[in-house]
Amino acid sequence: MCDTIYFKRDGKTYFGKNSDRSPNEAHLMIRVPAKDYENGETLKTTYIEIPQAKHTYSCVLLKPHWIWGAEMGWNEFGLNIGNEAVFTNVKRTKQNGLIGMDLLRLALERCKTPKEAITLITNLIETYGQVGNCGFDKKFYYDNAFLIANQNEAYVLETAGKNWVVKRADNIETISNCLSITNNYDFASKNFNGNFKETFQNNLFTKVAGAETRRLTTKNILSGTNHPLNLLMNALKSHANKKVTVNKASTCSACMHAGNLFGDQTTGSYFGEINKMYFVTGSSFPCLSIFKPLSAKAEVLPEDEKQALNFWINRELVNRHILSGNINLDDYLQKAKSLEDEFLKLALQTKTEEELETVSKQCFEKENNFVLSLLEENKNKKIKIKGSPYFKHYWNKKTKELKNVYKI
Repeated sequence: MCDTIYFKRDGKTYFGKNSDRSPNEAHLMIRVPAKDYENGETLKTTYIEIPQAKHTYSCVLLKPHWIWGAEMGWNEFGLNIGNEAVFTNVKRTKQNGLIGMDLLRLALERCKTPKEAITLITNLIETYGQVGNCGFDKKFYYDNAFLIANQNEAYVLETAGKNWVVKRADNIETISNCLSITNNYDFASKNFNGNFKETFQNNLFTKVAGAETRRLTTKNILSGTNHPLNLLMNALKSHANKKVTVNKASTCSACMHAGNLFGDQTTGSYFGEINKMYFVTGSSFPCLSIFKPLSAKAEVLPEDEKQALNFWINRELVNRHILSGNINLDDYLQKAKSLEDEFLKLALQTKTEEELETVSKQCFEKENNFVLSLLEENKNKKIKIKGSPYFKHYWNKKTKELKNVYKI
């Protein structure tokens, strides 16, 4: 479950997303260079092989570690895409095809514009379907919605099986784990005519996901008058109400906290001004995370997935120490906010991409030193999560599994 946000102001275009996955599902941030291929080569996606393109574009991917595809990212042309799980009444088959994250990465690697991405994704859905388990440590099947944007235009694409509709985005557009397009679409698959949401949405699963609440919350925040980058950050860090704490689960918050019978955890986040600068966490709990600046080229990020995995695991261990009370929450939040404010100020002062790259590297290094110092201070302390009985049981079990899965 996730939330993707977009808005335009004063001729500038902004985009962001929270990726909500299993708490132990590492979220990787990697650069993928452009590449040429020979005719007839094939590509192994998460579950199936498809023909490879002759040329793929460079892109920045934010992705689950075990999936070929990605939850979100951008490419060298400023094309940004985020996907959402949507719950429909379409009957599923056990035959594997492409999953939503595969479709997203294929579009970033092969398309220059939102319209090209829409054409590619819908053609792939009609050819291969969107089927396959999307869960890391559970069975989880769903259809997908996409928010697809560049500096000039944006569209919402919603799907149900091989059916789909497309609507041009408003100046403020947010999508979540719910269908939002009724009969106000601009384009549709050839076999569909009617109210898309009423026809396909599974209302029970959608309500349990808290999707409508999250979608309206982020949209209201983006309607504010603060600096656009602050609005984006505030939306992704937002909670459903003031009673939500790091030791309390909240499915209805854009900053999603696991620990309920239902719901996932926000495992990674990004936002930015398209074609200029982006900010990423590389960690779960946006409310605890420190957003760090990136240029569009994101040269500070690795191509190697093992290096990206270590980055996420270190920050996840810090978060588990916070949940245990080993790290004082108030003291941590004060230091984290000071760093985040400093990073935002430094990034906004840059005038060229080269300057932003230099600042980005400095910010990543400073944040990494902060993380490593916290791990060193707490290396001999046991992680024992605090909270309600179920919350404690859930997170202590997840922490044991985390250490087993990643051998830490």
